[in-house]
Amino acid sequence: MTDQKKQPRVNLKAKLLNPAVPVTFFEIVPPAVGKPEAVGATLREVEKVRHLVDAINIPEIHDESRGSERTAQFVARVEPRWLGARLQRELATEVVINRVTVHDADPQPWFETTCREFGIQHIVLVGGESPEIRYPGPNPQEAADLVCAADLPISLGGITIPSRPDEADRIRNKHGAGMTFFTSQILFDSNDIVWLVQRLNGLEARIFLSFAPVSHPRDLEFLRWLGADIPRDLDRFLLGPGPDSPRAKETCFERSLNLAQRILMDVFDNLPPDPPLLGLNVEHINRRNFASAVRMLERLGGLYANLVASRARAGRT
Repeated sequence: MTDQKKQPRVNLKAKLLNPAVPVTFFEIVPPAVGKPEAVGATLREVEKVRHLVDAINIPEIHDESRGSERTAQFVARVEPRWLGARLQRELATEVVINRVTVHDADPQPWFETTCREFGIQHIVLVGGESPEIRYPGPNPQEAADLVCAADLPISLGGITIPSRPDEADRIRNKHGAGMTFFTSQILFDSNDIVWLVQRLNGLEARIFLSFAPVSHPRDLEFLRWLGADIPRDLDRFLLGPGPDSPRAKETCFERSLNLAQRILMDVFDNLPPDPPLLGLNVEHINRRNFASAVRMLERLGGLYANLVASRARAGRT
């Protein structure tokens, strides 16, 4: 695992806090355990998109209940750090991995091994599924304190849920613990994220706005199970009166893409005087939607880069 013959060509850490540079992630679900063909397919998918992004964002998947029945059968996935190390080594691609901190009572060895043996330098710290559950390990802020105390060369990130009460204070506290970037919950409405970004005026961190394509009713069911904040009338808007019609899939995708573009522009149109930096995170939530996720990445990536460039030009005048 220490054979790091190819190193990433870009320095993500330097980009994250550079206001003139747009930073884009593409989030992929790790392949199933014990299926080499699935790993190969993931590598081929990343090969197709790596020129469009600054990093591949890899979540850590757990068999969570979330108080309701799963919308799809749980499939054990390979470790994000294992997949990330392969992507860095074989494709020279920057990676960001997610780590659910609360399940490990002694997480320090994991962080040290991940950094020194796997070569991972960007980690998003994630909490448990419910504040009502007593977990053996530290919450993300406590985990960040441990990483910083160990002086490991890791850029730490967190998760933000814009609709959560006191979210701006949560982010500021986590930033104080060493987190420099945050990926949002998948966005389907601009109100909460606009309000949150305005409350974060003056914060020297990057907030990644997350989007995912929707092309089937099951996509919305799965996203709701994951806890995404989805407006009650979104099904009717995206799926229309005939979700089983021949053009329903394409129409649904185009509507979800147009909605994402409007949200992105709403955020940039309503920035406070000294806003946090903004990033883009496009999520590939299932294999059926890979082509749609790439199309969304291409369209949103171009729009986002233009918005960042326009703001940088305005700041120089």
